[in-house]
Amino acid sequence: MRWLTHLDEHLFFAINHASSPALDLLFRIVTWGGHGVVLALLVVPAMYRFDRRNLRKHLLAMVLSVAIGALAVQTIKSVAARDRPARHFGRSAVHMPAEQLADDNSFPSGHAEAAFGTATYVALLYPAAAVPALGAAGLVGLSRIYLGVHFPLDVSGGALVGVLFSVLGYRLRTRLAIGDTSCELR
Repeated sequence: MRWLTHLDEHLFFAINHASSPALDLLFRIVTWGGHGVVLALLVVPAMYRFDRRNLRKHLLAMVLSVAIGALAVQTIKSVAARDRPARHFGRSAVHMPAEQLADDNSFPSGHAEAAFGTATYVALLYPAAAVPALGAAGLVGLSRIYLGVHFPLDVSGGALVGVLFSVLGYRLRTRLAIGDTSCELR
């Protein structure tokens, strides 16, 4: 298990120390894609525009899937009790352009859970949107490492929780639904 921690720390530094002013700005913006309100402002209008007919029947299931995943993340964080990189290595060793010194634990990443949970549900609903949605979620996860607030395994764990709860929520929604729930972008 020590080899995994060692690899995680090396990957963290490789990403976190690949800094530039342009990347600082980019990832400070991208990281907002892991906030629920921002995700809603991005996803709901697009669903309304392209699939208004199915919006109501999927929105609640998507929101509940991501919200229950967020509760799971908070539970896991309290059990895992992993320090954030700045606490683990010392603040001076970590590039933190956003000066985000969080007091909570690091594993798993809540931003990654929200981004990947939303992207997964969107990808299941609209397969044509899978690559851009999951790519955007990947950038949110990368931003958390770059900004110095999470290790790569934190992001992977958060992404896994988000994917898992969205797949379960989507499957439950489709089993409870009457008729076809597949959607296509017009």
